[in-house]
Amino acid sequence: MLRFDNLSGDASLDWIANVAPAILSAEWNGVARTLALAAGDLRDGYLKGATRFAHGYFEKRGGKLEFRVLIEDTTRHKNTAEQMATGDPLGAMNTIARQIEPGANAFSTNNLEAVDAWGHANFERAVTLDPDFSAAWLTWVETLAASGNSEKAIEVGARALNQSGLRSPTDRERIKLLIAGLKHDENGRAAALQELSRAIPFDAAVLRGLADAELVGRRFGEAERAYQDLIRLDPADPAPINTLGYVQALSGQPDHARLSFEEYGKRPGQAINALDSLGEAMFLNGKFAEAEKAFLQGYQKCPTFLEGADLWKAAHARWLGGDLSRAEQLAGRYFEARTRAGDPLVIWRRANWLYETGRQAQAMTLAMQASTSAPAPVAALLNQQLAIWKDPAAPLHSQSLQKWKQLYERANPVADGLERTFYASALSEAGEKDEARKLVTLWPLPQLGNSPLESLIYPAFLELKKQ
Repeated sequence: MLRFDNLSGDASLDWIANVAPAILSAEWNGVARTLALAAGDLRDGYLKGATRFAHGYFEKRGGKLEFRVLIEDTTRHKNTAEQMATGDPLGAMNTIARQIEPGANAFSTNNLEAVDAWGHANFERAVTLDPDFSAAWLTWVETLAASGNSEKAIEVGARALNQSGLRSPTDRERIKLLIAGLKHDENGRAAALQELSRAIPFDAAVLRGLADAELVGRRFGEAERAYQDLIRLDPADPAPINTLGYVQALSGQPDHARLSFEEYGKRPGQAINALDSLGEAMFLNGKFAEAEKAFLQGYQKCPTFLEGADLWKAAHARWLGGDLSRAEQLAGRYFEARTRAGDPLVIWRRANWLYETGRQAQAMTLAMQASTSAPAPVAALLNQQLAIWKDPAAPLHSQSLQKWKQLYERANPVADGLERTFYASALSEAGEKDEARKLVTLWPLPQLGNSPLESLIYPAFLELKKQ
């Protein structure tokens, strides 16, 4: 849907250039597998994957507005339909919508004054004239949210949802989605996205949002189905295939994950990332030999991928697989590569490696020695690390059980090793052993950030596994 051209010569009618295509979009969405999206220009439309463009313009003839809409096939660059109607914007768009798509939906108001107020961004007047004008309510909430006025947006959204006769179920769900997002209500977002995906099952943006929400909410079965639907809907996009593999790994299906990553690796430019993803999927499920193999294959193909992180991950896989000696060799290769690259954190990572693999005294000695000659930022990090190692239980007790629960629930399920481990430790200390046990089924992935807490993850996790 492209903005209409105002050929009337009357600038006071410019508002119609936006309102007319918005009315058509609302009436066409969901009809005959149609998803009408606003596009800033032709290039934007192509980027959004449009198969048809709706061009429009209006002019004055004999004192009346005349509208003309042309439908262009983007692959053939040829107009496939052209319709004309005379009258006010609402009546003309209603006529054209049904001429092109006979099953077009009714717009959410038939009040011309309300449409005029909506077009001039006088939303209060628009919904006063027609309290069930869902498009006006939705635009009002969207405008407030975009301006940063979240509190007012939530208030207006609540007023809209209190209208029992609010027209357009999809507008209602979009308002719910906006409010849930502003309130950081992930369950509310998922519920609204589920309804929207049922109403418009071929809206890739809605389906992607639903899949991501189910993943964040750790509803892996629902997430798997949503990503599979998304892949069927948009098979050219490789990203959902990669995420599907992670979802399958997180739900304890490493063999299914392998198939997804193999498919992902066939896509142009994704072979290395697919091996890294496969290694992480196997690592999460404790299949350390397979994880190491995938990581090393990826490293051999591209040593600079993620700054050599696959070598670091392979070292952890070999160590947790029971061979610290071989793991030490792999870690050494990683440190040598990072030294050549001029990484100032190499000495800190060496100390962390010693600490997390059970050599705490050596780690502290190395950190103390290095802190006297390291550059100021690295020395500060080493001293901070030493303070934490002197009392490794302090970070756990710095947060309440409820706070650790919140941090865990908000963390990325793929990279939640720190939050999940500390939450499990807090549960265990509180005597909730069964709940803690559920959190140590999947292994935390090796970290490569710059947090002094990273080296505490594996010692705590291994202790939990013993318990």
